[in-house]
Amino acid sequence: MAGAASGPDVRADPPPEGADHDERDHGNDPRDDPQRDDAAMKRKGFTLLELIVATTIFTIVIAAAYSLFDSARSVTTRAELRAQLFQSARAALQAIEEDLRGAVMVASPTPTDLAFIGTSSGSETQPLDRLEFVAVNRHTASPYDINVVDVVRGGDVSRVYYWIEQDETRKVHGLVRERPKELLPPGGVVRREEDVVELAQDVVHVNFRYYDAGEWRDTWDSSQVRRLPKAVEVTVIVRGEWRDEKVLEPFTARFYLPVAAETPERPP
Repeated sequence: MAGAASGPDVRADPPPEGADHDERDHGNDPRDDPQRDDAAMKRKGFTLLELIVATTIFTIVIAAAYSLFDSARSVTTRAELRAQLFQSARAALQAIEEDLRGAVMVASPTPTDLAFIGTSSGSETQPLDRLEFVAVNRHTASPYDINVVDVVRGGDVSRVYYWIEQDETRKVHGLVRERPKELLPPGGVVRREEDVVELAQDVVHVNFRYYDAGEWRDTWDSSQVRRLPKAVEVTVIVRGEWRDEKVLEPFTARFYLPVAAETPERPP
């Protein structure tokens, strides 16, 4: 059997000498492709424009976050300050209320000695009113009762004074209350340091108004009208500091005088 005939030997001819050089000369070298160069640059890092945009976005986000945090902190600080001012006002108004609810008319040789007198002073925005009247004591102790705090010894009633103390030389400041131990001391009223109590140092202004016959009055003198007001409106202005600035916050309350409530009339 005859052997199979072998086919022709086909071999690829080697590229002619200088072919690569010719392709580069005609711009066919892949390394000279501009699109390839851009892709290579992108793989290496960010462009300047991308860095600027990213930095700008990051700055905006940080600024917005800080603004939100600062706003929340300001609201919290303001709320804490208002709570402190409210506590000072509450302590002052509570003391005034307890005394006003015990206010009474007492006969005396001189009508003005034991009268209910409210005077208006200061300005409309910075009132410095004064109030004095006779009130029933909440507790009367014997001279030997040393365990009772804040008592008035010597009688069931005493004269009460309220005003704003602005004298820096005094030991007490702000809204103070004086309650002498004697209702009618011989030789007139003599102010003693031990009778004056500081109620709220932060209260820098106080305004009293008095209700009677359907209207509110700025002053009152029971030696002239021969009666007590039906109600007293008290406004205390408390001072605080917020962000190195002084803050003045007013608080108002109205108190009815039981002894003067001869009719069910109530102020509007």
